[in-house]
Amino acid sequence: MACLPVPYPDELLYSVIARYGVYAGITSPKQLLDEVFQNRKIIASVAFQGHLSQISAHYQGNSDLTPYKLLQGHTLFPLYSPFVYPNIAAQAKHELLTDCRHSAEVQLGKAASKVKSPHYLRYCPFCVTAQIEQYGEPFWIRRWQLPSLSVCAEHGAQLINSPILISEAHRHQFTALSPNVLLHSTPNLTNSKITMITAYAQQLLNLPERLIHPAQWSYFYQDLAYQLGFVRGKHVLHELIANLVLGYWGSHTLSCFGIAVSKEDTNWLKCLFRKHRKSFSYLQHLLVWQACYEQKLDIANILSTASALPHAPYEDIPISTEPVVVDQTRRAKWQRAVAKFGVKGARQNGFAHLYTWLYRHDKQWLMQFNQSSAKPKIAKTGRVDWSKRDKRYVRQLILLINKAETQLGSSRHTVTWLVTHAHIPLSQIKYLEKLPLCKLFFNKYCETIEEYQCRRIAMACIRCIAKHQILRTWRIERMAGLNEKRTRPLASQLLGFAVKYEPS
Repeated sequence: MACLPVPYPDELLYSVIARYGVYAGITSPKQLLDEVFQNRKIIASVAFQGHLSQISAHYQGNSDLTPYKLLQGHTLFPLYSPFVYPNIAAQAKHELLTDCRHSAEVQLGKAASKVKSPHYLRYCPFCVTAQIEQYGEPFWIRRWQLPSLSVCAEHGAQLINSPILISEAHRHQFTALSPNVLLHSTPNLTNSKITMITAYAQQLLNLPERLIHPAQWSYFYQDLAYQLGFVRGKHVLHELIANLVLGYWGSHTLSCFGIAVSKEDTNWLKCLFRKHRKSFSYLQHLLVWQACYEQKLDIANILSTASALPHAPYEDIPISTEPVVVDQTRRAKWQRAVAKFGVKGARQNGFAHLYTWLYRHDKQWLMQFNQSSAKPKIAKTGRVDWSKRDKRYVRQLILLINKAETQLGSSRHTVTWLVTHAHIPLSQIKYLEKLPLCKLFFNKYCETIEEYQCRRIAMACIRCIAKHQILRTWRIERMAGLNEKRTRPLASQLLGFAVKYEPS
């Protein structure tokens, strides 16, 4: 069993595993995975390191290092969990705590969020100096890796990007914070508002878990608008809210965060104060809270207040309704409009006011009449000329394969690769039965795994000869990214012929 070091306060689990690799003198990423997880396919995740029960087992029952405490104290999970559906947060938490595969980045909205995560691991040189003085070594901490916030809350300094790229290229590698990755540069100081919001984000990381339903956030923001006096009757005055937020932050700062407030009716700030049909990132919430409360902002109190609000959607909350008013004249006028234009067409052709009056005063009759008047949708056939489309697509594919055949270093020529690089929509793959020429093309030109391995071996041999290196099995396999277990028979046979070849 690996003897993992005890995590330092706020240290990422990514950093803990990387430090163990340094202590144990392990230079191979796969060997490190074997030691810690007994599995070579684990992905090194900065934000959400999974398989926490396995990591916790290395601490042999330490009550301070249970899987749940590792999740809350040493990953970025607390930054996302209060702002997604509770069932989604619970599912992501279950997958992270257990030894199964997880998709937390997708489930919690990190992958598709407007608030982008850093591309490089970041650090604060002042914090690194303090770490070395206190602990004798530097390590990666959570507050340096906050999405869209590149400021150290402790020192008010701009974080520095290390050379370590967070990407798919080295997804199995844990890299420790060492003098080798520290850059000799002086950080710039930033403004107090951004330092303050970073400090609030740090508070959010350290608060106890609260699962809050989007419906509860809807009621919270409706109440917040009422407290600010930005309502007229039941309607939220979105322009006043936008003026407040933009006046506090400025449009340039919001653009730098990647969440500019556009003039569209569906911009994120308006949607935040409407019924929540989707989740919003932690930064969008914090930006609004800080603009509204400024120095009086209490993150713990906000989460507590929101979690105590009702879960039920708007439709399930009893509201006062206006008495039913039967107006036969209006009914007849609406019936004539629907007969002429249809329900949707009537609203778009000058009868929207009539629809609104009937909805408010005679809703039950209106809904029943509209439902009975709805015309069945008949799917149109023959809208697509599949033969023409088939010929156009196959011409694009032929042009692509003519170029790709001379590029030995390209990726495996699968259906997806060919379709993507030929600029054909991926959705068309579903209709191959209607595209017989494309189907024949794929059957002929898509590479099998053996063919792809042979091409990689050929490319490796060319590189060896160009560098005047002797053709050796181990050298070709290393360059081609193959090994004895994965190499298919045909590729092994080609490799044997290549080793025997002696260039003149």
